[in-house]
Amino acid sequence: MAKSQFTRTVFTAAFATLVATGLSATANAQAREVRTAFVEYGDLNLLSDAGKATLEGRIKGAIRKVCGSYNTRDVRDMMDHSKCRKQASRSAKQATVTILTAAAEGKLKDTAMVVRK
Repeated sequence: MAKSQFTRTVFTAAFATLVATGLSATANAQAREVRTAFVEYGDLNLLSDAGKATLEGRIKGAIRKVCGSYNTRDVRDMMDHSKCRKQASRSAKQATVTILTAAAEGKLKDTAMVVRK
C-alpha cells in the first residue's frame, strides 16, 4: 500500500511534455520556434473512460496552446497553423498510445510525452 501511495504521488507530480515546432508567419520572414505545453496526467485513472477523456481534453488544450491562433486573412499563416496542429496531434497520439498501454499493463512510470514536428 505504501508503494501504491508513493506511485500515485509520483504520478500526480508527473508531467507529460508536448513539444511542437510551430512556424510563426511574419510579414518579412517565417521564424521557426519551438513551443512547449505541459499536460499533467498523474492525477487521472487512465484505465477509466473518464480518465482517458480528460487526458484527451488536456492534450487538445495543450495543442491549442502550442499552435496558437492564426490570421484568417493570411493563407500561409492558416496553412502553418494547420500543419502545426496535424503534427502535434499525430505525435501526441503516438505518445498517448504508449502511456495508455503502460497504464493498462500496470507499468506506467514517470515519463515525458514528447510531441514534435
